[in-house]
Amino acid sequence: MRKGILLALITLVSICLILFGCSKVPEKDISKITSVKAIDVTKIIFSDGRGRNKPFALEDKQKIHEFMGLLDGYIIKQENNHQPSAGWIHMADFYNGNEKLMRITFTNPLEIDGVYYNIVKGQLSTETLDKFISSANSSWKG
Repeated sequence: MRKGILLALITLVSICLILFGCSKVPEKDISKITSVKAIDVTKIIFSDGRGRNKPFALEDKQKIHEFMGLLDGYIIKQENNHQPSAGWIHMADFYNGNEKLMRITFTNPLEIDGVYYNIVKGQLSTETLDKFISSANSSWKG
């Protein structure tokens, strides 16, 4: 009888570990997921999906560092089985020289290089992005 209880307990623990331990997707900040560091970014091109603004190339190192810091204030987690989003408001392409490092489309959830992520800590809003871009480009309309 003891053997049967022990076997049932081991089986139950194994099933729980498989179901809950292996399916957990880690939560990380954006730079850890993408391996892109602020120091490597020389240019960010912001695009407006609403059609209000022409693409804007940010090349000021201090503002790039500020934006990367803003992004790293958010903790994200990869979403499984997401249906592609229809439409977007902001998109940013990150470059080192002429080499494209990554693309972030600011939808809900975030799309980074074609992979969707939920923001689990922090709240990234359209207003926050417009405010930042306007601080670097006074002609940007929020």
